[in-house]
Amino acid sequence: AALAREAGYDGVEVMGSEGYFLNQFTAARTNQRTDSWGGSAENRRRLPVEVVGRVRKRCGPDFIIAYRISVLDLVEGGNSWPDVAALAKDVEASGANILNTGIGWHESRVPTIAHMVPRGAFTWAIKRLKAEVAIPVVASNRINTPEQAEQLIADGQADMVSLARPLLADPDFVAKAAAGASSKINTCIGCNQACLDHIFAEKRASCLLNPRACAETELVIGKTAEPKKIAVVGAGPAGLACAQQLARAGHEVHVFEKHAKAGGLLRDG
Repeated sequence: AALAREAGYDGVEVMGSEGYFLNQFTAARTNQRTDSWGGSAENRRRLPVEVVGRVRKRCGPDFIIAYRISVLDLVEGGNSWPDVAALAKDVEASGANILNTGIGWHESRVPTIAHMVPRGAFTWAIKRLKAEVAIPVVASNRINTPEQAEQLIADGQADMVSLARPLLADPDFVAKAAAGASSKINTCIGCNQACLDHIFAEKRASCLLNPRACAETELVIGKTAEPKKIAVVGAGPAGLACAQQLARAGHEVHVFEKHAKAGGLLRDG
């Protein structure tokens, strides 16, 4: 945080969710200490509270501190709701400006961000947290469209919404939403195959819907100097994506599909 401050950044997020280090300290599942940093729920939440407090002291009153809190651990031995509420209040008192929310540890067997999870499935828990604190609370997990985000805020379930994977799928998400062109957003489908799966395999994150994600300077598609007439056989997702890129490059593209409608396996389920 001090380095961020010195580098000219206006804020930092302290990661206390998804089963990472600080979250491990707060949960009896992983905190087996017998000193003042373990044992009781109050002792277990001492480390994140101290971290936030020391960041505030080091970086000053005008530095924004967001704390990502695990609203639902979804693992045996995880934090109870009273534990989560108490941590939120203590972190707020220690100097956090914002509570960003996380749902579930990576070790949890409960799906939280996969495509089969309904959009906004955990916003009920985020709304419950919002009632416990005075600082803004940020909603996350399976929020993929600007309309959904706006509705969550309008309904009072959250003060803000955070997006991650949807911005890999379409880096122009915010610009399109601001321009009233949300129908043109390349919407994240929650497949996790090129983002999370790549990261866990120690590969670079990308996106199945947007192969240029994290490779924008390498996968550069410009106008061709030699336009060709190209046939694309099959109007499934791959064929249509191929046709689109070829057309953008300046080629004359003709798509052939044996069925009456495009979509391929995506349409057929």
